[in-house]
Order: sequence, then C-alpha cells, then structure tokens
Amino acid sequence: MSVINTMLKELDKRQQSYSLENMQVEPVQSQVSIYAKTPWVLLAIVSFLLLFCVGYLWDNVSHTGGTQQAKFKQVLTSSGLTESVAEESYHLVDTRAQVVDASVIPRSSNVQLAMKMAPIENQPIKPFPARVAVKDAVVSLPIVHQAVDKANMANNPQSMAVTEVRLSAKQLAEKKYQLGTQAEDKGEQKEAIEHYHQALTLIPAFHEARQRLAALFYGQGHLMQSSDILQQGIRLFPQELDYRMLLARVQQSAGEYAQALVTLEGIPDGVRLSKQKWILESSIGQKVKNYTLAEVSYRQLLQIEATQSRWWMGLAYALDAQKKYDTAVVAYEQALFYRAVPEQGLSRQAVDYIEARLVQLGESL
Repeated sequence: MSVINTMLKELDKRQQSYSLENMQVEPVQSQVSIYAKTPWVLLAIVSFLLLFCVGYLWDNVSHTGGTQQAKFKQVLTSSGLTESVAEESYHLVDTRAQVVDASVIPRSSNVQLAMKMAPIENQPIKPFPARVAVKDAVVSLPIVHQAVDKANMANNPQSMAVTEVRLSAKQLAEKKYQLGTQAEDKGEQKEAIEHYHQALTLIPAFHEARQRLAALFYGQGHLMQSSDILQQGIRLFPQELDYRMLLARVQQSAGEYAQALVTLEGIPDGVRLSKQKWILESSIGQKVKNYTLAEVSYRQLLQIEATQSRWWMGLAYALDAQKKYDTAVVAYEQALFYRAVPEQGLSRQAVDYIEARLVQLGESL
C-alpha cells in the first residue's frame, strides 16, 4: 500500500491535468444553478461527479503504472536479462525510490550494462548480489565476480593481481641468516645476533647460525653466553663435533682447562677435527703441566706432519720436563733440522732456546 500511496502522490504532482480544479465543469455548474433550489438533486449530481472523477483517476493510475512497469521491463530485458529476472528485479525496487519513465534513461548506460552482463549467460558460476542504480531506483542484479574481474582486466591491461608468497621455515631461516651476515659485515653486531637468534628459532639445526652466534658472543667477551649456545648445540646434536671444539676453545679462554679437556675427550681420534684436538690438548697440557698428555698429543701430530719443527720442539720440551733427557735431545735436534722447511720453521727466540738447552743437556750428560 505504501508503494501505491507513493505512486498516487507522484501522479498528483506530475499529472495536474487530471485534477478536479482543471476539469471543465461549466455545464454542470449551470445545471446546478438551474436546480439550486433542489438540494437533493444537487447532492446526487455532486456525488456522481465525485465518483466519476475518482474512477477516472484510478483508471489513469492503473494504466500509467502498467505502462511504466512494461517500459521498465523493456529496459532491463533489452540489456541482456531474461524476462523473469527483470520481473524479479522490478519488485526489488527500494520503497523510497521514485518511479521513473524508462525513456529518460540514457541509451549509452543500457549498452554498457548489456556489454557487462552478456558474458554471464554462458558462465555457470554462482553469482553474488550487486546493486545497480537506474536513475532514482536501485535494483539488485546478479553480477558474477569472476566475469567482472576478467572484464576489468581486459579494459585495464595495467592492472596486476597481488599473489601472496609463502616462505617455508627453512627459507625464512636462511633469509634471517643472510640478514645476520650482512649486519655482521657492517659491524651491526646487535642486529646480527637478533637475526641469528630468529634463524635458530625457526630451524634449531641451523648449525652455521649457531656457530656465528657463539663467535659473536665470544668476540664481545661474553664467554658465558657463548658457552651456553654451544652447550645447547651439543645437547641437541651430539654428533656435531664442531660444537665440542668451539666450546673447548671458549673454556680454554675462560681458564676452564679441566672442562676443556673433558670436552675434547668427546672428539674421537682419526676424524676431521683430530689435528685441532691434539693441538689444543698439547697447549692445555703444557699450561696445566700435564706433560704426559702433551707428549701424547705431540706424537700424534708428528704422525701426520713429521717435518713440522714446532711439533718436534713441543715434544722435546714435554720429554725434557719429564726428565727424559736422552729422547729430549733427539727431539731438540730434529726441531733444529727441520727449521729450514718453508712455513714450518722456528722463530729466532725458539732457536736460541733450543741451542742453549742442548748445551746445558750436553754438559749434564
């Protein structure tokens, strides 16, 4: 009823030619003047005129509404929609909208609407409701999202689709590691430490990141933090012997010689790190005056580098400290013999010591 009332009000404004005030009723008025003395006859005539006017207005309202509905249907169906869709769309007109003659709608808008809607007929894709304005009326029409997107892409070749790229945990950890090395090269150690921490959080088995993180703490003098990082690596990955070697070096720097030797015991002989293990054991053995350990370590080193004069001097010193003077003299002499070998020689101070010690041992012998 509210739609009908709105239509009536609109017609009353636009179709003033159908109002009682503009109707020619002069003959009726003359007749009324003739029978003015007869009130009942006058009343009957007036009632008849009122009924005639109401019926006439109602007939025009019905005829105009039907005509407008037919025209509205014609606009929608001409734009590529079926008759049933246009009928349904007409009933979806907002109650606040005004009924407008379809002739006032620009033809260009019909053509554009038809161009957009034409591909929908051959695409069995589930539509979603969109809203299309027809002057003052707003009608819900089914628009296919995929078809509209394709049309927009065709009309705008520069439009680009944004695709989300997801990195795996390994890829993200490698990215963090790369950022850490870059920050480290720039001297930004705090940022580098943060990146290495993030890489290890993503991939605990990222051994390069753990080693670099421990080295950064070591370089800053934070030996405890460096030791904790390496010990965590040993617990998680006991087969990774590099953690033991690095931890032993940190413990040696911290003066924890006994702990360093225990750590080195976890590295078996005959592996890639054997040489480094024996060098570190021989150095610690001399510091803690464990000359037996130092002797064993130097003999192991001479098994793989027999012409290294430094190992001969170290063995001679370990034997000399154990009062094994005969074998110590032989070791000192071997050290002097191989001192001329390139990159395996002795310093001038070391040579002076050996020569002076041989003199002392010769005199004592």
